[in-house]
Amino acid sequence: MRKYLVVSNQSLPSDDLREELGKRVEAGPCSFFVLVPNTGAAHYDAEAAATVLRQPGTWWWVTNYAGPATDEEATAQARQRLDKMLADLAALGAPVEGELGSQDPMEAMEKVLANRQFDEIIMATLPQRFSRWLEADLPHQTERRFGLPVTTTIMKL
Repeated sequence: MRKYLVVSNQSLPSDDLREELGKRVEAGPCSFFVLVPNTGAAHYDAEAAATVLRQPGTWWWVTNYAGPATDEEATAQARQRLDKMLADLAALGAPVEGELGSQDPMEAMEKVLANRQFDEIIMATLPQRFSRWLEADLPHQTERRFGLPVTTTIMKL
């Protein structure tokens, strides 16, 4: 059974990520661990939210992605996205677990990887112009640090 670590927060509901995970389920027995770095309210990008809200087919941003006013709201939104993804993956018949992790995605992954083994990391990010993760080259840093293949899905607008 292949084991996948899925790392995402604000782009967790993206169709691109769901499609990538669906491919893994279709390919054979697999399990998922969904890790959501718990981004603080100050790190939500208002411009990103406003841009995406104007795009067709992105209704979920209105309810799940509008910038939170407080860290507590940010955590509640992250928890909602995590719970929805866990339910969706379970409905596909895949064993799935997940948790909110540190705001720092590298630190969050390190904690999970200390106790679990995976075959691959699947990372979902916001589009290039909004993504702090892509700006910091997080996918390549992750691959180098943990020695696992990293597949990156970038949410399309």
